[in-house]
Amino acid sequence: MLVAKKELEYYYNDPHQSEDKKIKKKPRGNKNHKVLYKMFFIGIAFVGLMLSLFILYRYANISKMRLEITQIQQQKAQLLKEKEDLIAELEALKSSTRIEEDAVVKLGMDYPTEGQIVYISVNEPTLSDEKTSELAEENSLLSQLKSIVNLVSGLF
Repeated sequence: MLVAKKELEYYYNDPHQSEDKKIKKKPRGNKNHKVLYKMFFIGIAFVGLMLSLFILYRYANISKMRLEITQIQQQKAQLLKEKEDLIAELEALKSSTRIEEDAVVKLGMDYPTEGQIVYISVNEPTLSDEKTSELAEENSLLSQLKSIVNLVSGLF
């Protein structure tokens, strides 16, 4: 019964009670603080969500770039194989035996006979002894001049 009476006093304000016994009501400012705390935590959660989405987006870009790199490397390997095949084919076409066979079979060519060969003699003009001695003198003079210039430039 005592408990019920205290509850009753809590809910029922008797005007005859003294000021000391009246229950004081708490100010409403606490409710505003609770709302601010909730908004603060919601803001932090939103920032965390945005940060997580940004990291996920960047990771997706990294994965996309890795896929592109892998595809390009596969294309590179394929092109290198094609290049090697073409080089081998070119070497086969450039071989002298192949060229000789094609000339004989396709073009009907044959080696020349002794009567078809024409020899040409080329005589180089010879320099006279006077001209050779003059050239040798000029060369020695030039070589001495070069050595002097090199010696002077070596000092600096």
